[in-house]
Amino acid sequence: MKTIIEALFAYFDKCPLELEYTFTALPPDDVIKRYTNGGEYRRYPFIISSVNDYSTDTTQNIADTGFAEKLADWLHKQTRSKNLPDLPNGLTPRSIRVLGAGYLQRPDVDTVKHQIQCELEYYKKGEY
Repeated sequence: MKTIIEALFAYFDKCPLELEYTFTALPPDDVIKRYTNGGEYRRYPFIISSVNDYSTDTTQNIADTGFAEKLADWLHKQTRSKNLPDLPNGLTPRSIRVLGAGYLQRPDVDTVKHQIQCELEYYKKGEY
């Protein structure tokens, strides 16, 4: 893997949930803690987005909205079992999670855009 975002695409390709998506990295790539050896504990915030046909069917809308809950459960299980993204050299993943229930935007009358904010926490190896 060359970048974190490429690692995330590869990771989510293994997700058992039906997912047609794209990723958007959110600035900044925050440092949570710095260590004396130059290493850092960091967070990488990102958004999972998908665009779907809009439906007036309440059952479909509930199912679409419940997707964030299912994704959060899956990511929680993956973190607990240490099944995390394969990051570039020098980076060690610690956890991945959904930060909220997600939200819907309706860009036009025929489509709806789902966005779920997530976060990857990882350790970056120090230079010395």
